Amino acid sequence: MAIGAVALGSAVATAMLGAMLDVGDRVNRELRSLGANLIVTPKSAALPVEIGGIRYQPAAKDEFIPEALVPKIKSIFWQLNITALAPVLRAQTEIGGRETPVDGVWFLRNFRAPDGTRVTTGLRALNATWKVEGRWVDDPNPSDRSAECVAGAAVARRLGLRPGATLELFGEPFTVTGILATGGEEEDRIFLRLEVLQRLTGRAGQVDSIQVGALTKPEDAFARKNPSQMNPVEYDRWYCTPYVSSIAHQIEETLPMAVARPIRRVADNEGRVLTRIRGLMLLISLAALATAALTVWSVMATTVLERRYEIAIMQATGAGNWLVAVLFGAEVAIQGAIGGLIGAVAGVQLSNWVSQSVFGVRAEAPALLAPLVVVVAVAIALAGAAQPLRRALALEPAVMLREGA
Repeated sequence: MAIGAVALGSAVATAMLGAMLDVGDRVNRELRSLGANLIVTPKSAALPVEIGGIRYQPAAKDEFIPEALVPKIKSIFWQLNITALAPVLRAQTEIGGRETPVDGVWFLRNFRAPDGTRVTTGLRALNATWKVEGRWVDDPNPSDRSAECVAGAAVARRLGLRPGATLELFGEPFTVTGILATGGEEEDRIFLRLEVLQRLTGRAGQVDSIQVGALTKPEDAFARKNPSQMNPVEYDRWYCTPYVSSIAHQIEETLPMAVARPIRRVADNEGRVLTRIRGLMLLISLAALATAALTVWSVMATTVLERRYEIAIMQATGAGNWLVAVLFGAEVAIQGAIGGLIGAVAGVQLSNWVSQSVFGVRAEAPALLAPLVVVVAVAIALAGAAQPLRRALALEPAVMLREGA
């Protein structure tokens, strides 16, 4: 019964811990397909002033980010946490008697990162859940001057556009390859290849912003401290932790002309989702281990009661309490190790089943999780046996032997 209780508790704990340790990155990557959680803009464009409900933007000569510097974002300390980035150039043109926003973007661009690796990124990689009726604009190489565009669903409804229609932008005809439906403000825009809009607006090599998707750790009280008020040890800890604020700070170090701001609504929601999921799985794991400990305690209480005469004979023949405790402790530890090993093996399989059911992919539990669970199982078994054994050792051998006689 003790082995079975420990095995069951260990299996549930292994399954929940395996899923919990893997769920952070998995959920984070799923959320990253929903869009950016960081926005990078020129410093001059990041200082708007609002007076009487009217938004004023300070005048500046260099109110843009050089496109050539965009790949440098992949050179920060947490470069592997940058899942996707999409530079954007914004403009407006009159369509159907109304000013309509037009964005020049990387749709799906392959470029060489500063460390020499090839990276495929862009608007499509950053927003993998966006749906297009028709097809996306092909983004083969920067020299391609193909006159194609993607229209937002709201613009398409207003102008009666369908995939394959022709739309005039900035005095030039463009073929609408697809209609984009997102449920957001993107439906009111037209999307062109970045180089095409740069040519049409005379802003070669310039972008107005960079949308960045990054895997981040949910912010805690420490992350919300002002970095300028941290001591060197605290600053190093903050800098070397993938908080959204520390990644934004590293991007600003790499692009001195820009400011990186977390999209708080996205980042905060991600943090709450991950914290609640992990908290739930940790609670289930602790409950399973506590149940195993209580079962071991119950079994050991019965076992010690049945073997109290054996303990009394050992004490009467010269065995000290420490020797009796070691013998019973070794027996309980072996039971805990066997139960923990059975539970760890079963728990890994259960963890795979949970991840497959919830996330559609197999879990990748850390290699050290199974040995750790076995060690914890032994500790749980010993903890459950400690109180019954202590009570048995406190009994007088003579009284017990007389009672047995």
